[in-house]
Amino acid sequence: MSNYEDKWKEFINQPIEEDVKPGLWANIHAKRKRGEPPAEPGDEDYPETLDIDEEYISEEYYEVDALDENEEYCPVCAQTMDEAKKKPCKPSKGKRFAKRVDGKCRSFGQAGQAKGGGDRIRPGTAKGDAYCARSAGIKKCKNPPCANTLSRKKWKCQGKRSVA
Repeated sequence: MSNYEDKWKEFINQPIEEDVKPGLWANIHAKRKRGEPPAEPGDEDYPETLDIDEEYISEEYYEVDALDENEEYCPVCAQTMDEAKKKPCKPSKGKRFAKRVDGKCRSFGQAGQAKGGGDRIRPGTAKGDAYCARSAGIKKCKNPPCANTLSRKKWKCQGKRSVA
């Protein structure tokens, strides 16, 4: 045998030294064996991780009877899950605003800023009046509110005039 193999066998046959401290359950079992009562909240040896806030204790729970044996969620849970699934609307390319209407996203408004760096939409100005006059002639859409209706609302159009 080579020197390497001898050292390897010697290493394997060495007794294992355990420097590991006993864990939580070992401490709990030892305390029970001594006859001591378990630590209460507020005691010096009570772990901080087990302190529960009052918010969690006072949280409302209620039972819901399933209407059907195949019903997977309660009505309240299903409603909140549907709301969570819908992502916020992003404006389409070249559009500034987006709004969810009847479950669909509608994009409207011109992207960018005015020359002075301010907002493009300035109700009550000559530019606003011009926009309202132009957009008043656009035909109504089949499934409202369409982009024109939403833009007219942003410009605060009343008829052919923009009101501040």
